Amino acid sequence: MRWVVLVLLFFGAVINFADKSIIGLAAVPIMKEFNLTYTEWGLVGSSYYWLYPITGIFGAALADRHGAKKILGVLMLTWTILQFGVIAIAALPLLIVYRVLLGAFEGPYSPIAYSHADKWFPPKLRGFANSVVVGGGTVGAMIVAPILVSLITIFGWKIAFALLGLASLVWAVLFQLLTKESPVDVYKEVRKKKKEKLEKINLKDFLLLLASPTALFTTLAYFSAYTLVVWFPVWLPIYLMEAVNMPAAQMGFSVMVIGIVSVAVYTGVSMLSDYLFKKNQNWRLSRVYVVASSMVLGAILLASVIVFQNPIWVVTALCFAKGLTYAILPIGPTIMINEKRERGGLMTSILTSSGNIAGIIAPVLTGFIISVAGGSKLYGYNLSILFIAAIVLLFSILFAIFVKPSSSKDKNMMNKGSTDNSDLIFSDAK
Repeated sequence: MRWVVLVLLFFGAVINFADKSIIGLAAVPIMKEFNLTYTEWGLVGSSYYWLYPITGIFGAALADRHGAKKILGVLMLTWTILQFGVIAIAALPLLIVYRVLLGAFEGPYSPIAYSHADKWFPPKLRGFANSVVVGGGTVGAMIVAPILVSLITIFGWKIAFALLGLASLVWAVLFQLLTKESPVDVYKEVRKKKKEKLEKINLKDFLLLLASPTALFTTLAYFSAYTLVVWFPVWLPIYLMEAVNMPAAQMGFSVMVIGIVSVAVYTGVSMLSDYLFKKNQNWRLSRVYVVASSMVLGAILLASVIVFQNPIWVVTALCFAKGLTYAILPIGPTIMINEKRERGGLMTSILTSSGNIAGIIAPVLTGFIISVAGGSKLYGYNLSILFIAAIVLLFSILFAIFVKPSSSKDKNMMNKGSTDNSDLIFSDAK
């Protein structure tokens, strides 16, 4: 059952990120239809994230209380309605409203998915499990790009959006029919015993926890990576076409290649992290140092495309820059959940929603930079890339210095007498 859950969470992330990225793949026809400037297009990209951080926290808290299965089902049905509703969009204001609402209801998916996967897998496999969920995001954002481009070309961008709504509906039905909320029935009893604890949280202590170096700098590192996460779906297609001079078909293929290679890279980093953790139970060595080193190298490779602008090198560098920088996405949630396991959904939502604030800033900032660059679009794109690389480099170094997770938390959970509900999962219960 755990693998069925993980596979469906993977495909849920595919849909989630396809919904995010298709707007970038349809940028040219949408901008032409509504006569949009680069600044206005940046506003469209940013609007998706205006409510995303808030609803991410709220939705994950609801999942902690009422169950991930129920909340994810509701979210997916809402995506379906919104994607079908895109057919009625006739002007920029309606396009922005649609993106705001879609972002609001898609915001909770990632933290809920990370927390839900965490229930089903032991510590030695959580990095891999989360990398699978993150991999679904990369598939949705980049690997299926040629398919989405074909749908946009053949049917038009509105019909292509509606087809993604149909995919959401199919997923919602399958998730309700094929999965369970938890690995064992006893888990329900554990949650009943903890219900009062879940209803009462000391706000002061929780805020102090979020302000601790481990939580704070993990969140900032995640934030820095997310500036790249949102840049890829909104600006990469246009960048490859306008700055690297790729035709649409080559652009779609390049986006797919970047996605495929990057999945292999950050999955490999996650598996290395899991392997080291299994060997030594050392959070600093296996989680923090591995991720920080990966992000530093990713930032350097990202910045290199400014200097070496040969199309082959650009695609190659972006493959590894994306994969290495994204290493924080699967490992960050494991660090945050470790800080307060009984509030796993809430902890991951703080992480992802804080990171998604980058989604509000990055698209608008990129559009503004390109606009003020004057006649040189290439100069504007290069400045935006350099800014992202600098942010990633800075916060990955701070992450390595200040993040010191307590290894005792997972050790306690693995003790036979532990009352943490994760013990029920580690036993490989059928």
